[in-house]
Amino acid sequence: MKKIYSTLAVLGTSSLALAQLPVSTTPDTKNAVLEEFTGIYCTFCPDGHKRAQDFADANPGDVVLINIHTGGYANPDPGDPDFRTSFGSAIANQSNLQGYPAGTINRRNFPGYEQTDQNGNPVSGITAQGRANWATTGATVIGENSYANIALEGDIDLATRELTVDVEVYFTGTTAPSSMKLNVALLQSGIEGPQTGSSANPAQVLPNGNYEHNHMLRHLLTGQWGDDITTTTQGTLFTQQYTYTIPADLNGVDLELGNLELAAFIAEGQQTIETGATGPITFTVPSGGQIVDMSSVTNMSVPSTYCDGNVTPEITVTNEDATTVNEYEVSYSVNGGTPVTQTVSTPLSAGASATTSFPAITLPSGVNTIEYTVTATGANDYETVLGNNNSSVVINVLSSTAFATDHEEGFESYSPFDEVIDHALMDNPDDVQVIVVDNSAFQSATQAVGGFGNSDNSLMWNFYSAQSGDMATLIFEKVDFSSGTGHGLRFNHAYAQYTSENDRLKVKVSTDCGVTWSTVFNKAGDDLETASSSTSLFVPATSEWTADTVDLSAYDGNSEVMVAFEGTSAYGNCLFVDDIQLLNGTALSIADADIEMSVYPNPSNGLISLDLEAFTGVVEVEILNELGQKINKNIVVTAGQINMIDLSDLSSGLYMLNVISDGKAFTERVTILK
Repeated sequence: MKKIYSTLAVLGTSSLALAQLPVSTTPDTKNAVLEEFTGIYCTFCPDGHKRAQDFADANPGDVVLINIHTGGYANPDPGDPDFRTSFGSAIANQSNLQGYPAGTINRRNFPGYEQTDQNGNPVSGITAQGRANWATTGATVIGENSYANIALEGDIDLATRELTVDVEVYFTGTTAPSSMKLNVALLQSGIEGPQTGSSANPAQVLPNGNYEHNHMLRHLLTGQWGDDITTTTQGTLFTQQYTYTIPADLNGVDLELGNLELAAFIAEGQQTIETGATGPITFTVPSGGQIVDMSSVTNMSVPSTYCDGNVTPEITVTNEDATTVNEYEVSYSVNGGTPVTQTVSTPLSAGASATTSFPAITLPSGVNTIEYTVTATGANDYETVLGNNNSSVVINVLSSTAFATDHEEGFESYSPFDEVIDHALMDNPDDVQVIVVDNSAFQSATQAVGGFGNSDNSLMWNFYSAQSGDMATLIFEKVDFSSGTGHGLRFNHAYAQYTSENDRLKVKVSTDCGVTWSTVFNKAGDDLETASSSTSLFVPATSEWTADTVDLSAYDGNSEVMVAFEGTSAYGNCLFVDDIQLLNGTALSIADADIEMSVYPNPSNGLISLDLEAFTGVVEVEILNELGQKINKNIVVTAGQINMIDLSDLSSGLYMLNVISDGKAFTERVTILK
């Protein structure tokens, strides 16, 4: 269908065999250089990452992996990291890639293995390949003789963050062009971040659900297309040294010294790569200094109900290195606020752990993220890997008192991609994308995506990109059902299966602030479906909605009622919810939920029977087409009986039959076949 956590050594060495200096002067075969074009929103890219790593693991020392984040799938949404560089677009463009993921093997064209166009035909002459071909064409490369060998190594001065790289190229053959290009790349692994479709590569899914990005291009020390090599005759040794002061971050993404990697390759101009290599990075530690590695976790107690915001922040620190840390600082912040810090002066020996507690605090209502950090503060302590210094916990808090006696939410007061809903919180430990959407969130969508096309906005659970089993729950604050009777819930939803996946929507009710829940609505798969299955990302047409009514009269008289919408992914397709109404009997006439309206036969040739025996009073009927446009047709019906309706003048297709009675609408989909 559609869709390691590893800790690098302190010396920053690549997982590949090291091409340390001096370079070999013995003729050798080529190494494959796989430049993979990827992005955090690319559903199939994790499968590409897996295939590339499998290829490298099967050929140790013979494969150089360079992951380049570029193109539309790499453009970050607000709050997401930006993994792009200034070099990626030009490298991708010269490959003439047709989609993502794509990759080139040594920037060469392999006839018959080119990436295909929209019609599934290989595009002759291009260098971009689909992920299924990388290992095959790469095997061809590493079986060929090379006219040159390349080796490199680097060192980082921890006092200045200056990287020095030495590269050697020795020409063993006679066929090298008279002028070539040397390219030196700085890569980084172990970068934590989001990734659509990550379940296709579980080895790189971290315990917290985020994704570990590896071999990511961070900088080209030799510029966009490399530096000139002008002496290429057999027996020639070319040497070059580069220095580069490593910034603290690139586009806000930390450049952690202990996770950096070096790669180099020689190319015939901008295109054909002859061979490449990776090299180790060592560290120069200032006199009297030491490399340390501190990690943090939190095992703090979490409240048992949503209505308790009283917590005691707590962090546990471990010294992961072989030397004693004499002093360090721990801190926490709530929702990005001002950090609260403590300095710990008790020495922490190698491999030891220590827990620090802070004074108790009361969290505000909403989704609260408590972030913890440990920092080695010794003047001579140097940390090269900082990603494990941070830990966090999310605690959801709701008001302990009811905010209203009824509530309606149509999502119209929010902007597209908003995640925070008034008088509600999103309990989302698996980081499912649950956002407010309008049609601007989707390519080529022109229809309104509110319920039945009657409004612009709705709330979407993106199960198309979520791993199977991932869950996110929209929980409304307490409402007071102590007055009135016949309480109930009405909402609209739209959903299409991908093929046969059973994505699920539950509606649950709690009267003890979330300690226990009762399920009052539970549909999945084809029972939840309102439209035909689709292997494309589902965006509902106006006719692809259904109205749902849930009787909550069992909770009449209860002053503290919480209602939650729980969506669970089966890695299927998108679910949309809109027009949520939590009202009592006076406002909602929830007894009408027992009214049954039926249309038969359905499908029909146009002559249908509309059963209105359960209705009283004045009843109106309107017909809408698939675009939600009202059809000018005068239909007269009588409540309390079965009415014959002639729709035989309508073309074949799907229509919405709306029955309006006492200000309330009842909808049935009608299919006409001729």
